[in-house]
Amino acid sequence: MTGLLERETRSIPIVTPSRRTPIEVLDAVSRHRAFAPLTVGAVALLVSLIGITRPSLWYDEAATVTATTRSWAQLWDMLQTVDAVHALYYFIIHAVFELVGYSPLALRAPSAIAVGAAAALIVLLAREFRRPTLGVIAGLVFAILPRTIWMGGEGRSFALSTALAVLVTLLLVRAVSRPSTRLWIVYAVVVVFSCVLFVYVALVVVAHAITMAVWWLRRPPALRGTVLRDWVIAAGSATLVLSPFILFVRSQAAQVQWIPEISKRTLDYVFVKQFFFDSEPFAWVGWILLAVGAVALLRTAASRSLAAVLLPVLVVPSIILLGITAFTDMDLYSPRYVALTMPFVALTIGAAIDWLPRRRLAVLAIAALLGLAIPQLGELREVEAKQNTAWSMVADTVGAERALDAPGTTTAIIWGNLKRHPLATARVVSYAYPAAFEGTVDVTLETPAAESYRLWEKRGKLAEHLDRLDGAEVTYLITSITRDRRPATTEFLEAEGFRLVSSETMADLNVLRFERR
Repeated sequence: MTGLLERETRSIPIVTPSRRTPIEVLDAVSRHRAFAPLTVGAVALLVSLIGITRPSLWYDEAATVTATTRSWAQLWDMLQTVDAVHALYYFIIHAVFELVGYSPLALRAPSAIAVGAAAALIVLLAREFRRPTLGVIAGLVFAILPRTIWMGGEGRSFALSTALAVLVTLLLVRAVSRPSTRLWIVYAVVVVFSCVLFVYVALVVVAHAITMAVWWLRRPPALRGTVLRDWVIAAGSATLVLSPFILFVRSQAAQVQWIPEISKRTLDYVFVKQFFFDSEPFAWVGWILLAVGAVALLRTAASRSLAAVLLPVLVVPSIILLGITAFTDMDLYSPRYVALTMPFVALTIGAAIDWLPRRRLAVLAIAALLGLAIPQLGELREVEAKQNTAWSMVADTVGAERALDAPGTTTAIIWGNLKRHPLATARVVSYAYPAAFEGTVDVTLETPAAESYRLWEKRGKLAEHLDRLDGAEVTYLITSITRDRRPATTEFLEAEGFRLVSSETMADLNVLRFERR
């Protein structure tokens, strides 16, 4: 036996270049050890970069911005009260901003790069089982899955944790097939790093326990104890190191009270949103291919070793989160929290495509996925794609109007409510797009976010801060379309000598401009 993992070999047909089908081109690409992962990774990166700055930032991304644009000391102070679960990600993005400055592109580009890295790692993982063509197919499928497109343009940790989920799985396979103390140490270290970045990566390690159990049962008795023992030591050591962090994060669990309980909508979350975002047609095709892929992986003894890796990671995170949400008082399941399973979804779908008996059917399957992905990419790159926000439009409007004002004009901003998010205010727009609001007077601000030890600033009542309007020639009210503050604010401003000159509604925000009479 050359290794602890059973391998599946596959012959690659030799054809003339002029007659190659797309699948045969992928066969040819897969032969190149460095070219294949680099090419697939580059394609995934490019897909994620298409229109990446067009969608307006939204609440979660604004949280990243307000956390990471404060000083290191202020960020550390904030993490003592909220968002410790995102601490490592915030440190990474803070470093990026210090290097290149803040912009929506700088915020989202790390996620696009992480998607590219994950796609390349998918190729390497499949290669461990001598399935290079599967790796190339799966890497390209991964790039166009709706949930992947979403996280590749999201200024949060989902894409980075997804890349780490593939990496830690690749390290597991290598440590089992080529046992060495060094590899097991690297595995444990990467597990710790991954879980600190996003604690839900621990669910991948739980899935690895099932993988190890399956392999242990299929191995000769002489090999069972050593391999299983090494994994238990590595995983156990990582758990021990992570325990204080997990307990501290658990103490801040109140911040995820927004996660809904199990309901009728949960079926839609599982069937559509967790893998396929908002595309129900993609979900139907995707689940059919997932079923076919699972059968393909289980059909032979050789491919079952790969199935033992893919299928547990594919289903275990969702099952655990749904179970905890259903049977305890902790609501932990959210479709985006299982985004880290997307590489394993892609590999299973890729196994279905690679197994199709006729290459024409495989080409049709890829064409169908691409045809479904293109409109989804278009929808995910609309300005209002993220929770129906249009903050970039608000900033552009205010910036354009201010540019027409006379030099030296003093502009005040009254930031009102924010839809769905009672702890924040519409000032999230200025965190996301600060240039449009540079030099303005924040009328109701009491404690800036960076000094509040929390994500968001502390505010007072408008009636208590009307003196800040002294000297202002222009005042804007930017507020949610819910909990309408326009009548009361207009009354206050008219009493201070302002008149309403324009009012616009942009997605979930009202933008009113007042000028002094």
